[in-house]
Amino acid sequence: MNINKIAIIGANGFIGSNLARKLQESSDNAITLFGRSAMAMSDTSLPYKKIDLSNTSQILEDFRDMDFIYFLASETIPATSWNNPTLEITNNLLPFIIFLEAIATLNIKKIIFISSAGTIYGPTHLQVGEDSVKNPFSPYGITKLTMEYYLNYFSIRSNLHYDIYRVSNVYGEGQNVSKGLGIINTFIEKIITEHKIQIFGNGENIRNYIYVQDLVTLMAHSVTADTEICNIFNASSNDTLSINELVKIINDVIPLDFDIEYTADRKSDNTAIYLNNDKLLANNPGFRFTSIDDGIAKTYRHISTIMTQKK
Repeated sequence: MNINKIAIIGANGFIGSNLARKLQESSDNAITLFGRSAMAMSDTSLPYKKIDLSNTSQILEDFRDMDFIYFLASETIPATSWNNPTLEITNNLLPFIIFLEAIATLNIKKIIFISSAGTIYGPTHLQVGEDSVKNPFSPYGITKLTMEYYLNYFSIRSNLHYDIYRVSNVYGEGQNVSKGLGIINTFIEKIITEHKIQIFGNGENIRNYIYVQDLVTLMAHSVTADTEICNIFNASSNDTLSINELVKIINDVIPLDFDIEYTADRKSDNTAIYLNNDKLLANNPGFRFTSIDDGIAKTYRHISTIMTQKK
């Protein structure tokens, strides 16, 4: 039996921890977790190593025998680098290039990269596919797209194959909203704790969403797909909603009353994005997304349980 040796960089994060559990379901996978923290924060028994993306010698040692690398790490979010764009260069882009330089010398079958669908295309009122024009306006989106281009460069220069998942707004069990990401989880936590939510702008910003269990199931397919082909996927469900429409769904699903406060909009937020996910679904025939109603209900039950246990 062939064992897939898989590394997850950013394993302590929301997507990384859920991805680790998904990949662990297959006995064909041997998984090692990597993160910037001194110790693992996940609830798995998988081996964990602290990583320094700029330490080339250590990278060569730790990844020498790996087949697949999931790169999920990011030091910023769109809002944090808006007024300090050099953060993206020093904290994300340069370490990523140094890391690619190192692993390009190894026999890696594929690197799988998380990009940002909500920022790389820029505002659009037409549905966008993977080959649509990109017009990122935030340092975060500019850097994510640049990292994609560097993957293409290393593919041409060093035959390093990749899959890129341009992820929309992901939500679900285990998201840490204190970092400023996750509108659905943030709303749910605020409803439970404060019985009110805050919306930036008038609530008419259009976004796409995907339930985390759906996302990691789709991402796991990169291990069994053709490793000689590089792919880019818009990773979103069929739910394209304004924030006001989203809040109405939350109100229908969650058995709690809450108030809504509208406040000034944020320049770092995209006003509208419509993603076409046809390529993703064609690559995963028969896949069915979790409905946003069910996903919100599951997320609410999980958060409620966690908060009850903490009391």
